[in-house]
Amino acid sequence: MALRVRNTGDIVEEYHVDVVGDPALWCVIEPSSVRLYPGTTTTVQLTFSPPRNSGAGPHPFGVRVTPVETPDAVMVPEGNLTVTPFVDIRAELLPPTVRGWRRAKPKLVVDNYGNTTATAAVLANGSGNRLDFDIRTPSLQIPPGRAHFSVLRVRPERTLWLGQKVTHPFSTTLQLSGTEPVSASGTYLQSALLPRWMARLLALLLALLGVFAGLWLAINPSVASDIQAGPAVSAAPTVSLSASPSASPSPSASPSQSPTQAATSAQAIVIAPPTTASVAASSTGITVPAPIAFWRMNDGPPGTVAKDLSAGNHPMSLTNVGYCSQSEGYNCDLFGNSNAVGSSNANIVNTSPGSSFTITANVDLFTPASGTGFETMVSQDGSGTSAFYLQYIGTGCDCWAFSRPGAQARGPANSGSPNHWVGLAGVYDGPSNTLTIYVNGVAEGSIVDDSAVVTTTGSLIVGRAQSNNAASDWFSGAMNSVRVFDVALDPAQIKVVDSEP
Repeated sequence: MALRVRNTGDIVEEYHVDVVGDPALWCVIEPSSVRLYPGTTTTVQLTFSPPRNSGAGPHPFGVRVTPVETPDAVMVPEGNLTVTPFVDIRAELLPPTVRGWRRAKPKLVVDNYGNTTATAAVLANGSGNRLDFDIRTPSLQIPPGRAHFSVLRVRPERTLWLGQKVTHPFSTTLQLSGTEPVSASGTYLQSALLPRWMARLLALLLALLGVFAGLWLAINPSVASDIQAGPAVSAAPTVSLSASPSASPSPSASPSQSPTQAATSAQAIVIAPPTTASVAASSTGITVPAPIAFWRMNDGPPGTVAKDLSAGNHPMSLTNVGYCSQSEGYNCDLFGNSNAVGSSNANIVNTSPGSSFTITANVDLFTPASGTGFETMVSQDGSGTSAFYLQYIGTGCDCWAFSRPGAQARGPANSGSPNHWVGLAGVYDGPSNTLTIYVNGVAEGSIVDDSAVVTTTGSLIVGRAQSNNAASDWFSGAMNSVRVFDVALDPAQIKVVDSEP
């Protein structure tokens, strides 16, 4: 763009040229200062180079020409710079190769490097139609400069019982409005349920068992006894013990026990199952860090204090909170939707920038699953606004969510499940600035929080949120337990915590 400058005065004048407005950062002026004799004219060249994230559309600006000798005679001709919209969408699967015998859950990462909001439909297909796909977010709207993470569930149509691994290539395609589709390729390595070595071992064991049985039948040992047969005893009691395959060996009956007492003792050991927590710990070997706060929320009437079962010793004061008995499925506390609240005696969660944390809660939502606004189960008070929200969103969503001011990690539509117990977990990963919501041990939604992080010194709150210096989003339902961790738990650890009462 060229700007003509003319000296209409009667003295030699020097003019300084600069640009005002948003485009000033994108403009190079050559030359930025000129000196003219009376009645002469020169040309100043303006070159605009808007960045990729400048945003499509018009950007008004002005060119300020300031004479040195007469600075009051400033002139500002105005212009309008129009940035043409462009679309630059990139997609990839993380990881590009997934493994499993039943299903796998790669993440589809979509980045918008353009300068306008992109709308896309997500499609997936596999080679030979041997894979089934569950796309959790089939339609996307991605603002410029943002990224979206979506979970893609991949499942083979047939189970591979024995044999070598089978490779299933697949791809995801983004159908974009007004531009070419964008694809991301991946590979699913399907492994056999029983590896080849195990099949061979089973065949070997069966063969050895057959040989042993043949030798036993061939030898057929006989036993002789010098004991004379005595008179038959009529109506002799008989005892039948049925041992469960999962039972541990019963202890031998003591000399003072009758056969019937020994049978009763053995059956009592057979029917006693292990607890859920011990099974999860022993079968997975996964280590879960100790929580920094842990409330059972079931201390019973009158329900004025919930004890902290962690080493942190942060008792929670309960106000207007009811108590539900074992008949509701758990011992728990009842919350109305107007004034029932629990408050810790100190600040619990470190919400400063870069600090990770995890919040879990076992809840039973009483409110119908539509048109109910927001209900917050766990939050932490700040300077007028909560630092985070583990909540249920009714209006326009019907879903569970883990939120911070300016960002919400939501589950899919209709993921809210009122009137039965649900295990919730909200994870904030400080280094990646990512929020993730887990429902019953499954990651249902994730988002990068680019907003300003709220650092708080207030109490941890159960049963409501804080907005505009006032209590809001009251929870209506029952709650059994709340745990707080000062780290971001991974999916395997979330499953272990979710399996515990």
